[in-house]
Amino acid sequence: MEHERVADLLRRSADAVGPTPRERERMRLRVLAEFEAMDFEAPPGPGGPVRNLAGRSTAPGRLMVALAAALCLILSLGAMSLLLSRDALPGDPLYAIKRTAESASFGLAFDDAAKARKHLDFATARIDEMDGMAARGNTPIGSYLTALTDFDADAAAGSRLLTVLSTNGDGSGLTYLRDWAKSQAQRLKALRPSLPARADTSAELLTAITDRANALISRLNCYTITAGTTDDVGALPATGPCATRPPVEQSFSTAPTPTQRSNGSAPNGGANGGGAMTPTTSTPTVTFTTPTAAPPATTGSKGSSPTTTSDRPAGVTVPLPVPLGSLPPLLPGLPSIVLGG
Repeated sequence: MEHERVADLLRRSADAVGPTPRERERMRLRVLAEFEAMDFEAPPGPGGPVRNLAGRSTAPGRLMVALAAALCLILSLGAMSLLLSRDALPGDPLYAIKRTAESASFGLAFDDAAKARKHLDFATARIDEMDGMAARGNTPIGSYLTALTDFDADAAAGSRLLTVLSTNGDGSGLTYLRDWAKSQAQRLKALRPSLPARADTSAELLTAITDRANALISRLNCYTITAGTTDDVGALPATGPCATRPPVEQSFSTAPTPTQRSNGSAPNGGANGGGAMTPTTSTPTVTFTTPTAAPPATTGSKGSSPTTTSDRPAGVTVPLPVPLGSLPPLLPGLPSIVLGG
């Protein structure tokens, strides 16, 4: 057929015009020689291998992109783990992450008052976890024991800090501690059927915290509040008699109290036959008397000096209130210093 003859002619012509085996070997040797003569360590010239230069220049950039992507992935997984661990219970895979987050938040509390509140918040979280385990059911006893042990540690630590701070301050922390202990005791009592016998120790600890707070509150008005020592619950109250502090009243009145005179008597009293002056003010006063100069005489010698009389002195009364107040105790357990009492 005609097209087969054309294809056969083209195939023969390709063999006739193509390189001979000798020419192919010569070209191969030339390419290998040029390849061996190339220096890949030296910077390429204007006509150098652009492909290798581009590959070497983008390698650090690709590495940085890969590291940034890995870092973003780690941060995303960490944030998701923290979010999912909020409801984790003892024994869950994410519970360790939850406790790690609590330790990190405790490290951000820089004063003792904030640390005490953090301890009580963590103890409250342990009660919440026991409530969740009781609602879920089929919880191993080891999970309950872990929650109870951590509850006792945080409750005792918060009580120790709050009792010491409150006895050196206004005592408001003792009321907060007492109310918190009562509230958690009621919650623990409601969960008691689902908890092991170890829960009785936690209930006794809450009772001891409540009694300690009440004992310290009852001595807030005493000169000696604490015995100067502490135990596992906190500051120990003093056992001696309670010497009550006098009430501190501060008066800043600047108006003097008027005095009473009987029968219109003169200020100098019985020497002129009048009644005695009865002062009714408790504020000390200072009276400044201004003398009155008499007019010069019209008769007599020319060089006579005017006479000074004290016909009716003008009195200026300035009240001097006595400042009242108290200073905080210098050492824990010592009474405050009362000024003006």
